Amino acid sequence: MNHFLLQPFNNFLKLSEFTKKSLKKCCGGDRVIDLLFHFPISVQNRVSDVHNFSEKDKLSTVVKIIEHIPPRRKVLPYKIIGQTAGKDLVTILYFNYDISFIRKSLPIGGIFTISGSAQKTTEGIQLIHPDIIAQPSALKYHVGTEPIYPLVAKLSNHTLRYAIGSLLKIMPEVSDWIPDTYELPTFSESIRIIHNPRTIENTLISNPARRRIALDELLVNQIRLKQIRSSLSKQRTMPFQQTNKIIGNLKLPFELTKDQLSCLNDIKNDLASTVPMNRLIQGDVGAGKTVVALLSSLIVLENNYQTALLAPTEILSLQHFDNIRQLSKNLGIKVDIMLSSNRKIRFRQMDELKNGKTQILIGTHAILENEIEFKNLGLVVIDEQHRFGVLQRLALIKKCRYPNVLAMSATPIPRTLLLGCYGDLDVSTIKTKPQGRKPIETIVVNVSQINNLIKRLQGVNSQIYWVCPVIEESEDLINVSMRYDYLSNFFPVKEIFTLHGKMKPQEKEEIIRKFKNGEFKVLVSTTVIEVGVDIPNANVIVIEHAERFGLAQLHQLRGRVGRGSELSYCVLLYHNPVSHVGKQRLQLMKNTTDGFLISEEDLKLRGAGDILGKEQSGFHALRFSNFSSNSELIQIAEKMVKTIKLNQENIEFLYKIFSRLHEDIIA
Repeated sequence: MNHFLLQPFNNFLKLSEFTKKSLKKCCGGDRVIDLLFHFPISVQNRVSDVHNFSEKDKLSTVVKIIEHIPPRRKVLPYKIIGQTAGKDLVTILYFNYDISFIRKSLPIGGIFTISGSAQKTTEGIQLIHPDIIAQPSALKYHVGTEPIYPLVAKLSNHTLRYAIGSLLKIMPEVSDWIPDTYELPTFSESIRIIHNPRTIENTLISNPARRRIALDELLVNQIRLKQIRSSLSKQRTMPFQQTNKIIGNLKLPFELTKDQLSCLNDIKNDLASTVPMNRLIQGDVGAGKTVVALLSSLIVLENNYQTALLAPTEILSLQHFDNIRQLSKNLGIKVDIMLSSNRKIRFRQMDELKNGKTQILIGTHAILENEIEFKNLGLVVIDEQHRFGVLQRLALIKKCRYPNVLAMSATPIPRTLLLGCYGDLDVSTIKTKPQGRKPIETIVVNVSQINNLIKRLQGVNSQIYWVCPVIEESEDLINVSMRYDYLSNFFPVKEIFTLHGKMKPQEKEEIIRKFKNGEFKVLVSTTVIEVGVDIPNANVIVIEHAERFGLAQLHQLRGRVGRGSELSYCVLLYHNPVSHVGKQRLQLMKNTTDGFLISEEDLKLRGAGDILGKEQSGFHALRFSNFSSNSELIQIAEKMVKTIKLNQENIEFLYKIFSRLHEDIIA
């Protein structure tokens, strides 16, 4: 399809090489549609009434040049005096100037249109570096509103407006694909409206033209998700039936909750089907997702197939390894862990995987490497799956002869995101917590009360996490080193250790092991403990600079405690000043432990990228849509996919004009 919008804009614009490169850098591509998708972020008013303008406006007027006043010193501005048709005097100021150029451009006696930022002074009207100098007849072209665009390098709004305006003049009408019943402008109309805003409100996402483009983008997303689901449903796998020859010998030290049993039933039905499983388990921190993953793995093992569990960090991998090995210790199965830091045993591990001796492999990105081969991989479990890019997930799935995928997320995902981002997955939810877990009490404390807090912590019969946002000095934030030094005044040095991401894996593993064994009381850490650290005797967590964290991350950190049968506490230690949003977060955290409610609120306050991991998830590909404010459009897009008939040409065209989104999803 060689459509006008998909051709290089160089084909239609006479520009210098420097300008062409700057435009490409500014709009992220070299096609016409890339330039037309570079939307304005504000508007500028140009007015011609020299007696009635605000300093936010730009003044456009016709003047006759009557005098040049060179400065006595170079640091002073060069002045040019002009007179309007109404005999008003206008002073034009240039601070960086070439005298010969100015005298040639604005000679005495000449009549010109000038336009620029103006202000009223005791000496009359002043314009500083007017950005338009033209013949008088051009005045009508420089009065009214004009778009203001985000810029890069030395590119100017004038150049962008020229380039985009030139393309809009020759842009043909696009045959529209959305029915009139939705009462939105056509695609072509929307592009023209967006680039000709009349007010600042016209640049907002709520504007009908912006909503139309956002809807198109979400429609592409829904079409692709539908195609992925359709493609998956056509694949075939070997059905796995539960035989109880392994599970029958499992002795769990607790009873499964109602939600765990319901989730497990969904998985059993998936595994018993000839269509590969593609399911997401979402459950709050501590809801018991790992045991469900283990039971799913055992069903696959009973059918003589292997399981791989992929986790984003070594700490979380080790936690899964310890838990699964402990729960399955009487089953006689081979569970192994593969980490980037244990390459010395890699050849032995690869051999045992390939001959089928290893039945469950747990690991980080190390298990994605090309040389890692399984004898008969039947199930892929991906924990904290939003932390992995699409290509990373596919790298593991491709090792599967029968690609059954079970994704897990401890970040409760709002319905809007499930619909917009995970439409290709079946979803099971675990809300109820295991029996015996007591609620976590959350306390909000100002840092001015830190000494009173520490004195109370000295008397608690519990281990303590103390989380800082950074490792070393940064801006005005309290870091791990500073807080460790301060706490050393109150606790014996042997009772305090630090943990952060710059440590070697073996160091981190050793510190976590000592903390788990109760060998010291206080662990001063960065957010490296956010996921996967499960220490039942740690019943207190202090989160420093709590006002700086997002709700989802605060909730994840709070989930490190409350894992035993004792009452647990989360102390949100905040530093002034606190923004309005910061106060909202702290109050919500104090009032609720419902991860799903917190996730919904976090989506409103911060957006999808921050909740689910912007760089890994690919949600940055949504350029015009906003998952937190476009839930209505997501639902419309989902309905459209089911009701409107899009021909293949329209679908291909949509894919190509939204190619950034398309490429990310296809990957």
